[in-house]
Amino acid sequence: MFIPDWNHPALFFLALVLGGQLLESLALLLDSHNLRKPLPAEMVQWLDAGGWEKTCAYTRARHRLTLLESWLGLLLLVVFWFAGGFNGLNRWVMDWQLGSLFSGVLYIGLLMGALYVVGLPFTLYGTFAIEERFGFNRTTWKTFVADQFKMLLLAVLLGGGILAAILVAFERAGEWAWLYGWVGLTLFSLVLQWVIPRWILPLFNRFSPLADGEPRRAILAYTHSIQFPVGHIFEMDGSRRSSKANAFVSGFGNNRRIALFDTLIQQHTVPELVAVLAHEVGHSRRWHLPKMLLLGVVHTGILFYLLSFFLAWSGLYQGFFMEGMPIYAGLLFFSIVIGPIDLLVGPFFKALSRRFEYEADRFAVETAPEPGALITALKALARENAAHLMPHPFYVFLHHSHPPLLERVAAMEAQLSFVNDCRGPGTVTVPGGVQGQSPCM
Repeated sequence: MFIPDWNHPALFFLALVLGGQLLESLALLLDSHNLRKPLPAEMVQWLDAGGWEKTCAYTRARHRLTLLESWLGLLLLVVFWFAGGFNGLNRWVMDWQLGSLFSGVLYIGLLMGALYVVGLPFTLYGTFAIEERFGFNRTTWKTFVADQFKMLLLAVLLGGGILAAILVAFERAGEWAWLYGWVGLTLFSLVLQWVIPRWILPLFNRFSPLADGEPRRAILAYTHSIQFPVGHIFEMDGSRRSSKANAFVSGFGNNRRIALFDTLIQQHTVPELVAVLAHEVGHSRRWHLPKMLLLGVVHTGILFYLLSFFLAWSGLYQGFFMEGMPIYAGLLFFSIVIGPIDLLVGPFFKALSRRFEYEADRFAVETAPEPGALITALKALARENAAHLMPHPFYVFLHHSHPPLLERVAAMEAQLSFVNDCRGPGTVTVPGGVQGQSPCM
């Protein structure tokens, strides 16, 4: 095991990785500590003590598993790293004399495979112990094995293809390699937006046309009322794996697809289903997906530009005790080093996502036939999914793409007074049974 001097790049990189891990752990511990607070009065009205106890126990169990997995992963990484494992593996791969391209794919593939093997016991425990214990798991062993096989196959085919293309670009395109890699990955990502709902998701779930009935008629009436063209409405068998519920909209124009989890249909009223869908439509109408895609493209371009400099810096390879400067190893080392730095950029995207959630909520309140139905739906989903209702602000800052439920509900209830007053003449009703005469007559 090589012990570097204090000026060695390895110690700087180690400090980065350790700092990122400590930041993540602090967020998890603060979030767990928030569970000790008493249940706010506004929650007691719709969540009993038993439900809150289940939420606390479930959240703590998930956080403990995450902490254990992340620290074990870091320990194994550091031992492998400082024992010269990266260079040793490279020597072994080079002995096969496969050429730089196939050697690079094999090198990174072996390390990603090892990472998968290390994480597999935690995935198993999370699914068949924690999710099972709290009544969420419906995944059978047969389904689990099939899912893992399909994901590995997709990782090899898609991930291996992308990796090979990036390696070719950086080996042969010279100073413009970062630009070719950026453009190529961007185009591939855009194609995936079309491919995923049509070809990849059906590998894991069954999508059946929503049968004619009250839910379908209500959804079509709503989308027609707001002139939102819909190509297909599907029911997805989410209950194969979990009792948790959700819905999503994909595609554009007449090619749009609406997918409702069967658990959502079973557990919620028709007005709630329409309100949840209205929220998803709000994301589409406000162009949230294209906006996030555009920001993601810019972010990816910056990372590729930085990568071009890191690959030419000998200190990157010295920091991981590598002999020589193989590009494929540089790609891997860059991902390790940039991760903790990129952790500081993530909160910007999370904050923007939370803002988009508020906008989608407002759209649902303004357009859904029953403007208060989204509130009741979100409360029911929180109960059913044992969602953490009082996350710590720092954890929200780092990780939450959705605002805490209480904040979303407060924002919608404030908006409801205006919506209920101005929806038209006659008597209107706000959630809670308060009636009054519209001042907008």
